[in-house]
Amino acid sequence: MLGALWVVITAVLARRQVQAVEDRLAQVKTLVAEGRVAEAQQVARTLPAMTDRAHRLTSGPAWWTAAAVPYLGDPLDVARGTTAAVQKLGDTAIPDLLRVAGDINPQTLRVSGHTVALAPLVRAVPTLQQAGSSLHSAIDTVAGLPSNTWLGAVDRGRSSLLSQLDAVSGYVDAASRAARVLPGMLGDDGATRRYFIGLQNEAELRGTGGIPGAFTIATAKNGTITFQRFESDSALLPGTKNNAIDTGLDFGSSYNQLYGAGLPTQEFNDSNVSPQFPYAAQIWAAMWEKQYHQHIDGALALDPTALGYFLAATGPTTASGHEVTAQNVVALTERDVYALYPDNAQRRQFLVSVLKAAATKLTSGAGSPVAIVQAASRAAAERRLLVWSSDAATQKLLEQTTYAGDISADGAPLSALVLNNSAAGKLDYYLQRSVNYSRTGCGPRRDVDVTITLRNTAPANGLPPYVTTRLDKFPPKNAKPGDSRVTLDYYATGGALVQSATLNDKRVGVNASTTLGRTVIRLDVELPRGQTQTIHLHLDEPAMIGAPQIWLQPAVTPMSLTYANQTCG
Repeated sequence: MLGALWVVITAVLARRQVQAVEDRLAQVKTLVAEGRVAEAQQVARTLPAMTDRAHRLTSGPAWWTAAAVPYLGDPLDVARGTTAAVQKLGDTAIPDLLRVAGDINPQTLRVSGHTVALAPLVRAVPTLQQAGSSLHSAIDTVAGLPSNTWLGAVDRGRSSLLSQLDAVSGYVDAASRAARVLPGMLGDDGATRRYFIGLQNEAELRGTGGIPGAFTIATAKNGTITFQRFESDSALLPGTKNNAIDTGLDFGSSYNQLYGAGLPTQEFNDSNVSPQFPYAAQIWAAMWEKQYHQHIDGALALDPTALGYFLAATGPTTASGHEVTAQNVVALTERDVYALYPDNAQRRQFLVSVLKAAATKLTSGAGSPVAIVQAASRAAAERRLLVWSSDAATQKLLEQTTYAGDISADGAPLSALVLNNSAAGKLDYYLQRSVNYSRTGCGPRRDVDVTITLRNTAPANGLPPYVTTRLDKFPPKNAKPGDSRVTLDYYATGGALVQSATLNDKRVGVNASTTLGRTVIRLDVELPRGQTQTIHLHLDEPAMIGAPQIWLQPAVTPMSLTYANQTCG
């Protein structure tokens, strides 16, 4: 009886201690995200003692005996396992992170507006990797404990702790990857790295976001970033037939089958029709090298929305007499520019000036480094900031992040709506998209129903001719200004079979093919002004592993998503 009473009392105390550890971890995570690293270190210093106390409370003969009782001892076994896991973190990961937290603080890493201190990142790598390993070990331990005991409070506590550990582990993994990637990409060996940075205009959609337009060539050496040239897309439109630049690139028969007709490896305007950003990046790099005989070490893509995130951190700038702010940069560059500058050359130069002004502001030292890092993270999470490196080892690390824009098969189910404007107008500024995704059934294959709605909200009048002009070969005879057209590619799980497809409740034929381990279902869709087109796909897919990945193609207006996935087992 005394042993049972001891277990009950210490269980209550241990649970309170673990909850305090969770709260402290959440507080540390928030402080780090806000750049308050010194405060985070101070708060975290008490964690080792707290985790040690939690473990001691659930140790000893009484706990060992009680936890060994079949069924009745399951909650105690879970409690002992969780406290043992957090105690190990208190001994390993937490002290490790405390040692390097100051070194990897964005506030201290930014030496000047355009220079990053690289040595602290290099020094932090082993410690971050060790801390990450400890966290993953703790997560595996907690995840391996029973999740459905007879005591719900213990189950909820296990789930809550697992959530906190996952969140902290994500931060540490991201910091570790950044510490491994950035020094090399920014020339820590004294060699100059050269990068192509393209601005994508989503008023005319392409697979990775929008049609490529203005771009800059930047170099990095010893952590210092310098912008060498700012150009419009005309710099890669050489005036040859179809403005072709023969890059010599070949991404295989499946790529050619899907996209080859548009000559994407030769024409800059269609170079990013595939959502696979590494393809577009390699094309951009090869085009610049062919035209200007300069080696490119990597490529980045961003859109006006991403520029807005950075301007929110740095403050507004001025381009060609116009104030450019976080609030107006999207409308200014993707809508208003066509009325402001009817002349193509003037419009191109204005977009170049916006990119130059934003880049100059970003590297001027304005704004909080933490806010800039947060802007980059947000843009990458929305696939509005994409990065590719020609270095294989660096690219492999990037592929573990959303920065890579990699849609190739990774063993998980996939749902990805990818649109390419096929009318060559600039009406996608007014496009609204929604996807309703439902996955049901258990077993080796699943039923998937996808309902896609596309609504063209372009105004009836007042748009410049350049915005509404159509260059597609066979527009409908009754087409009117403001009507548009897209090629819809729905990327599904590899091995998916189309059971039915409808457009506005009428059965339609679709083309299905395979690329990058994914099934791609294609349909051409006319988008009359003021109307909504509804596409429904019923698919039979392999179950694969884990929850479905929902790939959101960036556009001016975020896509609305409704999601349902039946859990099994």
